[in-house]
This record gives sequence, C-alpha cells and structure tokens, in this order.
Amino acid sequence: MTAAGDRQKRLARLATGMALRVARPVIHLLTRSPRKGVRRSLWAGTPILTMPVKAKAERLLGVQADTLVYQTYYITSDFNYDLSRWNCGPAAWRAFLLPLLVLLWAALKYQRFHFFCDRGILPGERFEFREDELAFLNSLGKEIYFYTYGADVRTRRATLALGEPNCCTACPEPGRFCVCDDEIGAKRQTVLRRYATSVFALGDMIHYTPGSRNDLYFWPLDLTNGDGRYEPRYPSKSGTGPIRIVHAPNHQGFKGTTFLVSAVKRLQDRGVAVELQMVERVPNREALEIYRGADIVFDQCLIGFHGYFALEAMAMGKPVVVFLRDPKADLPAADECPLVNVRPETVESVLEELINDRAKLHELGRQGRRYIERYYTVEAFAKRLRREMGQAG
Repeated sequence: MTAAGDRQKRLARLATGMALRVARPVIHLLTRSPRKGVRRSLWAGTPILTMPVKAKAERLLGVQADTLVYQTYYITSDFNYDLSRWNCGPAAWRAFLLPLLVLLWAALKYQRFHFFCDRGILPGERFEFREDELAFLNSLGKEIYFYTYGADVRTRRATLALGEPNCCTACPEPGRFCVCDDEIGAKRQTVLRRYATSVFALGDMIHYTPGSRNDLYFWPLDLTNGDGRYEPRYPSKSGTGPIRIVHAPNHQGFKGTTFLVSAVKRLQDRGVAVELQMVERVPNREALEIYRGADIVFDQCLIGFHGYFALEAMAMGKPVVVFLRDPKADLPAADECPLVNVRPETVESVLEELINDRAKLHELGRQGRRYIERYYTVEAFAKRLRREMGQAG
C-alpha cells in the first residue's frame, strides 16, 4: 500500500471512531426497550454459502434474521442485503461513509449479530475484525456470535503441529490464503473473545480458536426449499459403465488434489473402469447438478475435516471419501456417519475397494442421506441454536 493510501486508511478509522463515540448514546437511547428477548438478528460479513441457510434456521425460532454482504462470490448471491452495487466509487465512500452508515443502521435495527472471524461491517486489514466495531456493538448490549470457516482462523505453526497430513503440506503460497501468522492469529482471537457472546468452530478450526465450541455443527442444508437441489440419486447397484468420481476443490493445494489425480491415473493404467470429473469455479446450483451424476465424491485428504461439499454430496445420496483426523470429537453421532476415511497414501486402495463394490456405494449413499436428515437439516440446526441462544420458538 502507498503512503497516501495508508494515510487515508488511518484517517478513515479515526473519523469512524469519532462518529461512533458521538452516535453511541443516541442509539442507546433510541433502542432501549422494556421488551426482553431478541427480535431481529443480522448475519453479516463474508459471503459464505451457508449464511442464508443459517439465517433461515434462526427464523424458525421466531427471529427476523437477515443477511448482509458487501460483495458476492460466483458460488451464490442469495442474501437479503447485497451491497455490491453500492460498494464502489471513491475510497472515502467505501472505506468510511458506506460502512459507517450500514453499522449505525444495523445497530438501530438488530439486537443479535452473527459474524465469521475475518470481518464485520467495518473494513479492516486482511482477516481482521475491527475492534472499534466490536466495542461499539458490545457497549450497546448486542449479542455477538462468531463462526469459523477455515482460512479466517487457520495459522501455520498450529497446523503443522497437528501432524501429517495437514493443509500446509502442499500449500503453494504460505501467507496468502489463510491467516497463517500465529502471532497475528492469536492477537485477533484475543480481541474476538473479549467481546464475543460465544465463538463456534468446526473440526480442526477449534485448534486456532481458544475457548470456542465445536458442538453447534453450523453447516445446515435446506432440504425443503422446493427446488429439488438436494433430491437424492443413489449410485446404481448394477451399473456397468465406469465409476465416476467427482472432486470440487476451491484450492487444490489444500485438498490433496494431486494425490487423487495420481491415484486415478494409476487405476486407469491398470484397467480399472474409473473416471474423474473436477468441478471448479462453478455456481453452486450448477455444481450440484454435476455432483448428482457422481458415483463417488472425493472431498479432501489433507485438512482432517470434511467441507460443506461433503455434506451436500451426502444429502444427494453420494458416498464421500475424506480425511478425518478425529471423527469422534468432530462429528455428531460419529458412529452413524458413513464418511469413508482416507489419507494421501491410501487414496488408491480406498477408491479401488469402493469401485469394486457397487452395492456398498449404494448403501453408503443411503446412509449418508439418513445422516444429513437427522443432523444437518435447517430444523436440526434450529434446535441447536435454540439450545445455545435460549430463544423461544
């Protein structure tokens, strides 16, 4: 960043701080209410695919839950407030005026806030959640919940300490895709814990978020949205064509894609009837149609925990192959979960065993669908939210 740009950023933060100090008593006066309980809630920040689904679950508890983002990814744009068309123009507007106005509006309207760990309503540094925003919301008595998605909390030394394999094993550019720096990560987690009502993590992400909980399982799927996107199609017991493996890595270096490609190539060289289809940078609904044609879904073999992709595949009746470091600690009802565990060195043998047993593929698909229906629906997540947040509904 240029010196001029750095100076503009400092001035924007200073002006924001002054505006929040002036606005706080006014908003406090306007939002005082004898009525107890949370009536309105905002899920905001990083445009993660699951955000609208989590908001829908909270609406089942009688809360007006909305979603707000400043930009959208190619995967989905299904948010209540998409400010991407407004988040352009002069730097002063984008860095100061727009986020300040949005924060003041949100503070007036909502009693509960849900964020991921890398950003809120005010813009910050890379993977930084602004402390002035948190202090402002906290001073107004707002509930503030944090959730992880991976890159927003993952640091390098802590990851390497988990042992091999891990997602740093084949990272092409350390320092680019995740928080990476352990000291910076620890400082930012200290800030979040200072103001958080609760912090929730998933799988390996609990290792980077001291004091967090990993029992909310906050990746629900909407099986009743009416568009049939998760209608199951189980692998055929009696098919005769090649087994189709589908793999959808957002970053190949983190998912062990090279191990999968090499294993499939060796199987093909030995005459095994198998084909591999990669799905990258495709809108979610289009990707789901590709998953529907899979016999096997390969999630990853490095990270140690499944992704949302794996849950979507199970919902569609597909057997899923993935490296799980600690299933009993990381999964609800791990004994019921049909995920097939794999490591880089076992990819070929695990795939060959599945390819040679079409009946097993079919049964794993059915078990996966039942597992999702029991633990990962919007309704199941809403029950866990009610338990954590004490919301009537």
